Amino acid sequence: MGWQAGTGLGAEGEGIVNPVESKMRPQKMGIAFRGFKEKTEQSKQEARRKGEVVSDDEDVQTKKARRKAKEQEQKKSDVWKRPKKAKTKVEHKTYEQIIAEAGEEPAAVGLGQIIDATGAMPREVSSIADLSISSWTPSTDSTRIPEVRHNIRLIADACKSDLDGLAREAKALEERKRYIVNEDARLRKKIDDEAQLIARLQQVSLVANDIQTLSKELASVYEVSLEPFSPLVYRLVSQFSDELDKYKLDEIIVAAVAPLVRRMVASWNPLQDSSAFVSTFRSWRRALRIKTAEDRLPATELDVYGRQVPIVQKSHEIMTPFESLLWNVWLPKVRTAINNDWSADEPQPAVKLYEVWSTFLPDFIRDNMLDQLILPKVQRAVADWSPKKSRVSLQTIVFPWLPHLGLRMEDVVGDAKRKVKSILKSWAVGQDVPISLTAWKGMFETGDWDTMLLKYVVPKLGATLRDDLRINPRDQKMEPLQQVLLWADAIRPSIFSQLLESEFFPKWLDILHIWLIQPSVSLEEVAQWYSFWKGSFPESVQSIPGVSRGFTRGLQLMNTAMELGPDAPTRLARPDFRAEMAAASRQGSPAPSKTSKQRPTPAVRTQEITFRSIVEEFVASHNLLFIPAGRVEERSRMPLYRISPTADGKGGILIYILDDAVWAQSKDDKDDWRAVPLEEMVTRATSGR
Repeated sequence: MGWQAGTGLGAEGEGIVNPVESKMRPQKMGIAFRGFKEKTEQSKQEARRKGEVVSDDEDVQTKKARRKAKEQEQKKSDVWKRPKKAKTKVEHKTYEQIIAEAGEEPAAVGLGQIIDATGAMPREVSSIADLSISSWTPSTDSTRIPEVRHNIRLIADACKSDLDGLAREAKALEERKRYIVNEDARLRKKIDDEAQLIARLQQVSLVANDIQTLSKELASVYEVSLEPFSPLVYRLVSQFSDELDKYKLDEIIVAAVAPLVRRMVASWNPLQDSSAFVSTFRSWRRALRIKTAEDRLPATELDVYGRQVPIVQKSHEIMTPFESLLWNVWLPKVRTAINNDWSADEPQPAVKLYEVWSTFLPDFIRDNMLDQLILPKVQRAVADWSPKKSRVSLQTIVFPWLPHLGLRMEDVVGDAKRKVKSILKSWAVGQDVPISLTAWKGMFETGDWDTMLLKYVVPKLGATLRDDLRINPRDQKMEPLQQVLLWADAIRPSIFSQLLESEFFPKWLDILHIWLIQPSVSLEEVAQWYSFWKGSFPESVQSIPGVSRGFTRGLQLMNTAMELGPDAPTRLARPDFRAEMAAASRQGSPAPSKTSKQRPTPAVRTQEITFRSIVEEFVASHNLLFIPAGRVEERSRMPLYRISPTADGKGGILIYILDDAVWAQSKDDKDDWRAVPLEEMVTRATSGR
């Protein structure tokens, strides 16, 4: 087919020159393992012939990989080989070294008597140096006298064993000697301590005998007092504080004073003399093992969320002797006095008694006194309280106990709140404002307080301004307005401002306009009339932005009439105050400023920020009222609220709050409710659509 040797296959010689060769892969090696290249020499020549660059390092890398694999195999096989035996080095010790290790003193210098047995007859020499004079020298031949050599070796081994045993025994005796010395010192110290303890206990016994003797002497005395025991009690605390807790010496004190305390309690009136015994018992606090407030705090630990939680005690503590004395002697007298002689309408005697003893009493006695004796009578007094029949106010019964209630707050205050709500519900215009109403304002959350007033009070005040107030410059009756102004401190300023803007200022501006368009009007009389009306409002009400705008609008109307002069009757436009306020609300008016600080309340409550409170604040900032409608939406069963610019609840729109959204009726379909933005809610409430 036209092929020639030395050329490639194909018509143009672009094919291979040499036949295809194969290359053996090393044994147990996968494809491309450790960078192994399977390209044969024939394929490399073909690549060079075609102009490709081929590196010769591939074979080198393959050899290195093969060598490395072989080394690893060698290391693996070496692991299973038997380790080489290490040579044991024998160390010889002399007699002096063995004695030194045993802790014994070395023998005195000098060998004593020396016998030369090298000759035919044994002889005594003065020193070892004389032995060298002898012509005999030991032989180094190991084959001579093997029996003697063997016996000497056995004797040497036996002596070495004996020396080792004596050394161990000497070391054990030395350790035993040190132990006996230390034990002797310990026992001597224990004897001294026991002697001191016996002496201290003898002194404690003398003090205890003195306490017992004094108790017997005072038992026959008519005027009983605990003060004679104080020096002996102070001596126990100052001199024997360790023995006081270890041997529970408080039992001696309580046993001695118990008969005297029973006699004193029998003639004691807790409501009149609440501080009896307290000063004495407080000075004996350490001796009676009375726990302080810090000691009574439960131990805490961190839970998995990093919060401090109290550690639950599985075992119940036993009452101390003094706690038993309080429970069996003091508490029955207090129980009798509170149940029979104390009335919740006059809380001060019981409050003083509780405050004097609460920090001193154990927790279980204090809780029993509060839960079983005091609070039931307070709750019964709140339940029986009536604004017409009761001779004291409701806060007189409840407020003195608020600092001591803690978690019991809701049990007492809940019923009192219902009483306050009932008072507001039954209140009618013309009646006096309850004196204690402002005091109860701080006991309610802001939203609940405003809702209650909007439901029961504001509509009545709006009806009074609308129906009963007549603006008559000739014969002005101020009683309706004065009845409304009495509620200025109880109602939120923004709501009170809306009430006056909706019901008072439109009437007042209409009468002012009618007066100014009269042909023979006296502007001086108008100015006096204006000053009279403005002075009728307290300073706190005048500073409310809405009220200030109303009087400013009247002053502008008067200035316009003065500028028009004779043309005022025909050119002075009638003011439409409601329309002006609605236009201002649509444009977005700033939130009313706080004119006064909130009055401090007996109990501080933390108000939870909810979406409803956010909506109420947004509505109030646009001079609108958030009024409960008293019904629910049929599908969602959520309560409905009316957002209205007037205090009578007319106009505006109905909404309900669900899933942190405001839902309002659709403009086209009244049965369709959809979520609306707060700005759209305000716009629709202002326009009434």
